[in-house]
Amino acid sequence: MKGYRSYIALIVVLFGALVLLEYLRPKPVDWTHSYSRVDKIPFGTYALYELMPGIFPGKPVQEVREPIYNLLQSDKINGNYVFINSYFEADSVDTNALLDFVDRGNQVFIAAEGFSVFLADTLQFETEDLGSTSPDSTSIYFTSQPKRKVYTYPKNIEPTYLLANKKAGHVVLGRNRAGYINFIKVPFGKGWFYINTAPLAFTNYQLITLKQSEYAATALSHLPVQPVYWDEYQKVGRVEDQSVFRVLMRHEPLTWAYYVALASMILFLLFKSKRTQRVIPVIEPPRNTTLDFVKAISSLYFNNGDHKNIAEKKIAYFMEHLRLHHHITTNTWNEELQEKIVAKTGADEALIANIFNLVNSIWQSNSIGAQTLIMLNNYLEDFYRQTAIKPKAHA
Repeated sequence: MKGYRSYIALIVVLFGALVLLEYLRPKPVDWTHSYSRVDKIPFGTYALYELMPGIFPGKPVQEVREPIYNLLQSDKINGNYVFINSYFEADSVDTNALLDFVDRGNQVFIAAEGFSVFLADTLQFETEDLGSTSPDSTSIYFTSQPKRKVYTYPKNIEPTYLLANKKAGHVVLGRNRAGYINFIKVPFGKGWFYINTAPLAFTNYQLITLKQSEYAATALSHLPVQPVYWDEYQKVGRVEDQSVFRVLMRHEPLTWAYYVALASMILFLLFKSKRTQRVIPVIEPPRNTTLDFVKAISSLYFNNGDHKNIAEKKIAYFMEHLRLHHHITTNTWNEELQEKIVAKTGADEALIANIFNLVNSIWQSNSIGAQTLIMLNNYLEDFYRQTAIKPKAHA
């Protein structure tokens, strides 16, 4: 177990560093069209939900986290039912419950880009895509306002418009500057449906960034001052459906299977860590390559007798020595490099000058004699002795 402590500590440190980096990293803007009242992202509806008590003074605003049918089973539920979604989804059962709710004299407000077939067919309206994000298609106004103030909502979607049916009693409440209808109210029994195709106009971006909260407040003010039921079910589902283990915890056999698997994994890690011995690495002694280098040079000299070739090898080794041991770049062979070698190594200035002169002479010659090679070797050996690290004297 002791052998794993260093690895465990390393993993913990790395995980902590990752968490810290993730915490300090600037959060990117989330442009998801959530329309949820708890989201403060641009296309959430947190700001509008906070304004609801002011739009309906003295009346409760209740969040709904269950299907339409479940809420409206009781006839005691009365008031305004508000939906703001990307798409309004309702099957035949939910649609019938909603129609009965409005028939009793209540109101339903729906702002969405698309609507279920059951509702659209019953209320006899259709939606069409404009296929354009021009200013006219995203600039909207209320037909009931005499001055017709224009409001502009974000242009990151293809806007839709409504095909109203006057024979069905549809009342036009809003249009865009292109002349297309985007807001109507539809009578049903004793109540009204309010249909709007610009849900982005009710988001935080519209109310806070564009500072046009007046549009959302005016649209909702068409509803009477009654209790409000704010739908969140179509956005985030039920409250109990948020746990990733909801299926396991809902059924007792699956719950026990999960706990047994978790306990088995813990036991396996504990016993495995005690019984497994860390592999002992084989450490080979450092190999001395100096003798190999000497043999290679000696063999080259013995076989070919090419003094210049050997001299160039010694010069290359000298430059490598400067780079590795003194951290001196040898890309350019000039007076500046000569001065840098003297300053960094502390070698005799005359010795360095002799080395530079001799090296330049060798490079310019087609061939050199044995005496020149010996002279170069002596100069370099003197340099290595002068620049060798001396052990500290003990007091």
